[in-house]
Amino acid sequence: MNLQILVISVYLACGAILLFLGGVIFKEDTKNRVNRATSLMLFFAGLGPLLASLGIFLTSGSGAQPLVASSPFTHNIFYIWEFFFPSLLLFSLVFPEQNSYLKRYPRLKYLIFLPHIFHIILVLIFYQPEKIIRSLNVEKMGSLARFFLDPISLILKYVAVIFGILYKIHVESFSLINLIFLILAFWFLQRGYKKIKVYSLKRQMELLMWGIRSSVGLYTVAFIVPALTPLKFSEDVRYFITIFALVIGSGSIAWAIIKHHFLDVKLIVRQSLVYFLTTAIIVGIYFLILKQFGRLVQNLIGKEIPALDVGVVILAIIFFQPIMGQLDDLIKRFFIREKSDYRGMMETFSRKLVTIFDFGTLKETVTDTLKKEMLVEKVYVCVPRPQTGVKANEGEYVLYSDDPSSEQNQTCDKNDPLFKTLTEKIRPTQMADFRIVEETSALFKRLSELGIFLLVPLISQKELLGFIALSKKTTHFRYSYEDITLLDILANQMVIAMSNARLYQESLEKQRMEEELNLARQIQLGLLPQFCPQTDSYELSAHIHPATQVGGDYYDFLYPDTNSIGIAIADASGKGIPAALLISLVQASLRAEVKNKLSPPLILSNINQLIFSSTSSEKFATMFYAELFPKENRLSYCNAGHNYPILVHEDGQVEYLETGGMILGAFQETIYEGGEITLRKHDTLFFYSDGLTDNRNLNDEEFGESRLLDLLIQNRSLTADGLKEMMVKEMTDFSEGAPPFDDFTMVVLKIF
Repeated sequence: MNLQILVISVYLACGAILLFLGGVIFKEDTKNRVNRATSLMLFFAGLGPLLASLGIFLTSGSGAQPLVASSPFTHNIFYIWEFFFPSLLLFSLVFPEQNSYLKRYPRLKYLIFLPHIFHIILVLIFYQPEKIIRSLNVEKMGSLARFFLDPISLILKYVAVIFGILYKIHVESFSLINLIFLILAFWFLQRGYKKIKVYSLKRQMELLMWGIRSSVGLYTVAFIVPALTPLKFSEDVRYFITIFALVIGSGSIAWAIIKHHFLDVKLIVRQSLVYFLTTAIIVGIYFLILKQFGRLVQNLIGKEIPALDVGVVILAIIFFQPIMGQLDDLIKRFFIREKSDYRGMMETFSRKLVTIFDFGTLKETVTDTLKKEMLVEKVYVCVPRPQTGVKANEGEYVLYSDDPSSEQNQTCDKNDPLFKTLTEKIRPTQMADFRIVEETSALFKRLSELGIFLLVPLISQKELLGFIALSKKTTHFRYSYEDITLLDILANQMVIAMSNARLYQESLEKQRMEEELNLARQIQLGLLPQFCPQTDSYELSAHIHPATQVGGDYYDFLYPDTNSIGIAIADASGKGIPAALLISLVQASLRAEVKNKLSPPLILSNINQLIFSSTSSEKFATMFYAELFPKENRLSYCNAGHNYPILVHEDGQVEYLETGGMILGAFQETIYEGGEITLRKHDTLFFYSDGLTDNRNLNDEEFGESRLLDLLIQNRSLTADGLKEMMVKEMTDFSEGAPPFDDFTMVVLKIF
């Protein structure tokens, strides 16, 4: 009797769980064929143990059984649960994706149930053929009635006899039909499993196949094998095997839902399922222990104590809630914080974003997360093509495929109507909502061809940075409210990550540019003279200070022949790299022309022609070139639009070297004139670029030419190096730490 009570309890519990799971899955998405097939399978799977527990209950006991319990019709109703086998086969044909046979023959799903429909009709109607034959007796009817009904009655009697024989054979052999259904179902499930590429779906399938195979295999051993072979088991063994099969079958499906997000069942439903199951188990164990404790007390005292039942209830009220509180914490730690849950997934995704500064890696992470955790079949990301110094809405949009080996990455027109419509959306939106631009948007047509179902806008401060395009899920489940919420959060996280990646790339680009500029600076400084010439009759000193890493100023000392030395100073228009490139052209041209031993005017004329033909008209340079003949103290020069060099005599008189012509590169046919002066003993000749006089301090005051002239006159007795050092110090003190306004260069010639 105790064994029967245990069997009934387990049957009822497993049946209730299976029916509950079937109802949850069906309610989750009533339109999805997988949900319908799964819920149908679970309904009949749960109906079996419920009917079995009812049958055991009605037939248990030593007294007379109720009439309804002893009826063969009541016994045969139990066969309704065998619709589980065609339901399992149907499930194997639609999960994880619809089988090609079912796509080709959609009515096949109805034919699957025909053998069992025939089976249930046969066992419910023709289980007693002798009663049917007796009901067809027309002996007591009139002669006219017998004349018409005798042939029909005879035929029906033969039919009843045939069906009666068929019934006996059918009941004994129908287990073979169920076995065939099982073999087909497992074969289709295995084929579907091999086609799965999504890891999380594969994990679901593994668990389900293990659970279904184990439970159905145990049932086959307990019932089908004995029906087809001489092998028999005792009732207790069959009870044990059946209970084990039910626990494994229902448990595997419940575990797949709770732990592995089977059929996209909502998190709150999965939590409720966990609480329902664990609470039922805890309550059962709890009251079983207290009941046994009550019996022990009664046996010790020798009589029943009514107050003891009240005490049991009070103890339950006192201790049950704390136990359930601990259970709640345990469930949250063990079940809810799983990677397949959205909260855990977002925590993992957010931690990954902290270390991602490359868009390619970011795209792969988002794609991998959506395909593995949400079971999305195809993921595309559309963002502007990364370009340094270009704003997001000014760049070229590119639609990136989720397949790295695919050639589907393509350019998208930033003026496509879909972008404007998408900017107005703040939440993930179905493609169907964008049909307003269907006729005018090439991007909409392209996305439709790719099977895109949902668009997730990436918006930062009301600016559209792009979007994520998602197809339907691998299992064709709908996007639930949880999915939409997750995608919304994920889009915000991705926008932040994209901004971080862009800033990081800009910093790398800036760092790389700094390194290149430093290298260019070293090269540029290396092209300048390594030392300043000095003899008994003259001394030269020079200083150059670019406003940035590289500059557009230049000075040089050249040697046209053994009797002279060339002195050059130049300034290209602008600053930075463009000016440095232009001044490099000037330097190379000057050195090439000097080797031809031409006069200064002719040298500058040739350089002007070269710059004019090599650059645009807004690119120009100023230059002063002179040749010093030390033995004669003679200086031959030409000034091409440069600041006039200042000649300061020993007595303080000042002269400017003005003779020359226009700036270099502005006009093609410029004529340059040459000038010549005789230098005196202790004369000081100061060459400089406009960056020296144009530089400003923190009060926005210019250094100015008058200040320069006063300093030169007051310090005319200094050596060339001394005058240069003094001028650098004056410039530094004047600027008060302000950044230089422009490149400045100075060359000092001192005659002894």
